[in-house]
Amino acid sequence: MNRSAVSLLIVFSLLFASTPAFAKSPLRKLNGKIIVTKKRFPSRFKTDKAMYKFMRKTNTHELRAEGDKDWEFEYMTFLKKPVATLQASVSFFDITSGKQVFVDTYSFYTSDKTEKILSGHQRLSREKFKPNHKYLMVFSRGYGQKALARTKIVLR
Repeated sequence: MNRSAVSLLIVFSLLFASTPAFAKSPLRKLNGKIIVTKKRFPSRFKTDKAMYKFMRKTNTHELRAEGDKDWEFEYMTFLKKPVATLQASVSFFDITSGKQVFVDTYSFYTSDKTEKILSGHQRLSREKFKPNHKYLMVFSRGYGQKALARTKIVLR
């Protein structure tokens, strides 16, 4: 092989071996996770580092309802790959007993199939959900589909 061909091969190898900017950012640590908070998410962050710091600080796994009200919270889902659909789902499974018991699924509508970070608001009713139970929250492309992100929460 001549030198120019070897040089070209090295350049292409370096180009394809490099990772996208998102993969290098602190947000990559959140891939496959759902951040749950009682606070509203800011509409913008100055940097990925600032966003990561906010997510770590506000993330909670314990939600409290006031009086006899339902549990309400905000969540942000971080995906490794684009969601690739306009209608996804958020499913909840009761895992208190150690077994995974299906409770409910809610449709989630995206604005763009290429999104990797999605946020939403959730209300869990006292009719279906119980205090002092532990739940697995799963974000997927549809009920029964492979989980793209997940978290565990306890309702109080």
